[in-house]
Amino acid sequence: MFWHPLLLAIISTDIVALFLLLAAAITYFRTALHWQPFSADSRQLRLAAKVKTASIQGRSAFGIFLFSCLLLVFGIANVFHEDIPGAMCGTGVYQAMAGSGPKLLLYKGFLILLLQFWYELEKLNRMQADRPLSEMNARIFLLTPPVAVLALIQTFEAFAGIHSPRPVDCCTILFDHFRTLQQARSIAGLEDPWWIGAFIVLSMLLVGLSAAMYFSAADRKKVRVTLATISLLWLPVATLTLVNVLAIYHYEAFHHLCSWCLFLPENDLVGYPLYGSMLVIGIESITIFTLPWMVKKKSYLYRLALDRCRRAGRRITIAAMIFLMFAAIPPIVWRLRYGVWLAG
Repeated sequence: MFWHPLLLAIISTDIVALFLLLAAAITYFRTALHWQPFSADSRQLRLAAKVKTASIQGRSAFGIFLFSCLLLVFGIANVFHEDIPGAMCGTGVYQAMAGSGPKLLLYKGFLILLLQFWYELEKLNRMQADRPLSEMNARIFLLTPPVAVLALIQTFEAFAGIHSPRPVDCCTILFDHFRTLQQARSIAGLEDPWWIGAFIVLSMLLVGLSAAMYFSAADRKKVRVTLATISLLWLPVATLTLVNVLAIYHYEAFHHLCSWCLFLPENDLVGYPLYGSMLVIGIESITIFTLPWMVKKKSYLYRLALDRCRRAGRRITIAAMIFLMFAAIPPIVWRLRYGVWLAG
């Protein structure tokens, strides 16, 4: 087992958050079975009081899990590789995990998305005195403890596979993916200019639609659906373009297709604003797509959901501008300084 003080901190925070989830889940299980918003008997009043406590416990667990995920990314990107022979960044840590790393981040990511979905509905639910979404929110919340348990188990499995005396190849394995120069200059069979063009077009649509949503006072369903769709299309295109084309201007090295190196201090820790802004865009786009649909039969909550979508449009605009600033400015500076693109 790979024991590290930061790993112990991550596991400890996960356990604390899991206990909060389990405590809240007991109340939400009763809510799913016995919630009667128009009843004034003593059992309903006691349950309503407990639901408020469970909401606080759930929100606290959500915040703790977010903190734990940040610690995990920081550990993989900046700390754990120092104790693994041959590792220079998170790629080496991933390799040492023997295939368990992607599953770990997948479980963590799904847990955060599930809690974020519950959190947005819970905020709307607290806006109305009779809490009309309590029963539905309770059922959604009951999905989170099993996922949290799986994420905790996967954390142990991922780091249990790390054996410090065994060296890894780290970033050198990235260069083994290419047999020809032409292969290195293409992504999924398409050459880099096609991906750059798609990235530019989708980025313009993303910024334009998100700004239009924020400044529009009317319910523009087509804009919402289109923005959510463009956002979900933009994310994989932006990720591939960043790793395969734009990141080399931070590394100043050809075809260094390593996403984890962006988090290193020698690259100014640009991975945090870049991937952080992408995370915001992904979460907000899902919120735009699902939140109004979930409360469309509740007129008052539906209006509040539309206001939340407008704020989501503002957040997507800001996040997209941050991403473009850190991703696009280095290539432009390089071009103005040397008169050529780094890729030739």
